[in-house]
Amino acid sequence: MDPLDPGAGVPLGELAGGIALGLQIYAFVWGAVWGSFINVVIHRVPLGASLVHPPSACAACGARIRWFDNIPIVSYLALRGRCRACGSGYSPRYMLVELLCGVLSLALFRALAVPIGGLDPLIDAAWQWLWLQTFVYGLVAITFIDLEHLYIPDEISIGGLMLGLAGAHFLPVEAPQDHTLGALAGAGFLGLVWAVGWVVYRREAMGLGDVKLLAMIGAFLGWRALPFVLFAAAVQALIATLLARLYTAATGKAAGLTLSTAELDAHFDEEGRYDEGLPEHTAIPFGPFLALAGIEALFFGGDLLWAAAEAINRALLGQ
Repeated sequence: MDPLDPGAGVPLGELAGGIALGLQIYAFVWGAVWGSFINVVIHRVPLGASLVHPPSACAACGARIRWFDNIPIVSYLALRGRCRACGSGYSPRYMLVELLCGVLSLALFRALAVPIGGLDPLIDAAWQWLWLQTFVYGLVAITFIDLEHLYIPDEISIGGLMLGLAGAHFLPVEAPQDHTLGALAGAGFLGLVWAVGWVVYRREAMGLGDVKLLAMIGAFLGWRALPFVLFAAAVQALIATLLARLYTAATGKAAGLTLSTAELDAHFDEEGRYDEGLPEHTAIPFGPFLALAGIEALFFGGDLLWAAAEAINRALLGQ
């Protein structure tokens, strides 16, 4: 079955009320717990640090964070986002990631819910639930890493690509060859954009991290999802760029989302690598928008694209 095929399961209403509620609570808590781990990934992978050692500690005072201060969402709210030892504030990103992963886990569960009466469909749905969780959690980690560090780690994109292909071929997914084609098409199309950038602009027009990310998305969703992903990502990136420019024009402050190619080169210590006579262009991390579009494609598929196209058509026709 395709990812999040609406016919894959049955409505939660067909389960006993208490069981359905309990499973949904479990799905949310499960996701929030993994969200806590994703926070570790977001912080440590760009630093090249181990994900398991040393244990989590306050960045300000070095005090080890005890287990009862590391309960997803609850501990952040109870401590008001501060370290128990020194009172230094924690970034709200920690709770946001935990909450986001919990919501995504719950949404996946609701989309894949099956009757408990049959063991085989329950096992199939459980495996697919876990498989798609690796996809959405990977996209969450990529989003926050790319926004902060302007790169996408191969450990997540290439690792996700392999998991996507493995799941497509070993889980009950329809047309697994579509997922192989999706990985190839995703890498091929953005790889072409990357190459054209060198010819036209004499520099990268698209980071190779974005190429690998779209290959990962194609591996999980199949090639048919890619037109929607590319279109939605481009439109949302354009809107974000325009809003950032409006914010800068209105306040005189940098929006923090866009930067010039000169600033991008300085970030990676690449001043002088490209021809100095080239005009400056605006750069924006594209990974978060590919990730957002990938999640939108997972849950809404092409329906969202066709609904938008129909709305535009009606507006143009004055209907």
